[in-house]
Amino acid sequence: MTTLKGFVLSLMSVSIFILSGCGGGGTKPITAAPDTGKTPAVAAALPDGVLLKEAPAGAKDISVLKKDAKAGDEVVLKGRVAGAADVFVPQRAIFVMADTKLLACSERPGDNCPLPWDLCCETPETLKENTATVQLVGADGKPLKMELKGVSGIDALSVLVVKGKVADREGGRLLVNATGIFVEKVAAKKQ
Repeated sequence: MTTLKGFVLSLMSVSIFILSGCGGGGTKPITAAPDTGKTPAVAAALPDGVLLKEAPAGAKDISVLKKDAKAGDEVVLKGRVAGAADVFVPQRAIFVMADTKLLACSERPGDNCPLPWDLCCETPETLKENTATVQLVGADGKPLKMELKGVSGIDALSVLVVKGKVADREGGRLLVNATGIFVEKVAAKKQ
């Protein structure tokens, strides 16, 4: 296992199992991470054809793919960018997705969690069953050295349809090397 792959898988595992508390302190809810303003330059640096204009057919929930998919399978998954406090890996084209059936903290009445995309109100087992890590890799098979946060609507809580190939299924993980990303619903910006 390469060092970066090990880091990514460790980050995903730690993010899933170390959860912060929901609700609390009278803070205003946040519905999406702040806009970084780097969409045009980063989007231009993406490989041709990665940002899709139409959703690929046959999208499945992450929970279904985790039961059936094997390493090497071509898949199409639908979910939202969510499932960890840090859903984007800094300086890498990697993010965490969760099934859309899981409610973000901002969708729970009276919950003022400052990081609604971390899904901290869900149990660790539920998160494990319903999350996947998605990455864009170069010809060398390593994740691209760029961040996807803020690119063409890809942000915390955005709903995406991703096509790609399963790269890893060890230990209950689902790691997908994306070949196409369609932004179905852009997350609402902070009020």
